[in-house]
Amino acid sequence: MKHYGDSYEQQMKWFEIIDALETLPEEERIERYRAEVQKVEKSILRLTGDPLKLSSRRWEKSERTAEKVEDLLGRRYYLLSKMFEIHCSEAEVKRMESVNAHLYELTCDMFSRTGRMYRNILDLPMDPKDDDLTVEGTLKYWRDSAQDVIHLEDDGFYGSDFTRMILINDTLQRDVKGDLGIISCLPFWNPGCGHKSSMSDAELDIDNHLDDGTTWAESWLRHPKLDHICMCYATHAVVTHQDYPIPDLLRMNTFEVKVDVTVQQISEQDGTRLFWWKDC
Repeated sequence: MKHYGDSYEQQMKWFEIIDALETLPEEERIERYRAEVQKVEKSILRLTGDPLKLSSRRWEKSERTAEKVEDLLGRRYYLLSKMFEIHCSEAEVKRMESVNAHLYELTCDMFSRTGRMYRNILDLPMDPKDDDLTVEGTLKYWRDSAQDVIHLEDDGFYGSDFTRMILINDTLQRDVKGDLGIISCLPFWNPGCGHKSSMSDAELDIDNHLDDGTTWAESWLRHPKLDHICMCYATHAVVTHQDYPIPDLLRMNTFEVKVDVTVQQISEQDGTRLFWWKDC
């Protein structure tokens, strides 16, 4: 992708200016962070329009605009992360405990449902013409309306338009970055793989080996007040891979667990089978 956002030098200059605020008294520093959050968000909305209105622009179709929006969301991410680092209230800690537990439960549900579906498919008589079978489970943030973002009592501290910004980042993740799930389960099947429904999750490659009891607390998730939480991989992915700052995650209300099944037959005009999997 060509780079249409600010130059690297401009971005580094901005981060230097923000980091220089560390010398200010805490209250003044928070005010400056808050003002900068609102300034950045106004710039984002000038590019995207209002995502809550049908008339909002299709900004994600423009490579130049999408790059600029991504740059600005990165600045917002940094500012809100710095503010959370200072603020991190008891209520936020409890909500993080709840959100993390919920995402872990949904992850377990996703792996379990994918496993049940895959075993059910394996027990069905396969058509000899079937070249490909895909059973894929995914966990994603579900964005449909403003109701999918909740409001908390400390919204005013951050000064962010959480609803619009979360919806805009979701559009970026979905329509620009490939709509990847937070976490997914995809057993590899081909007609010669020998998979049987009686095999273990590990043998079928449908076990959740990412959540093995070791915390995924990295980057901004490494906060002294959060050290007692064993962060699941899904929490880690939302904050460090999909670039939602922790204050966003605490307000993301709706998630989707989905299992898709696809059966394919592939042949040429003369009926020749491709048997693509033999070369894998």
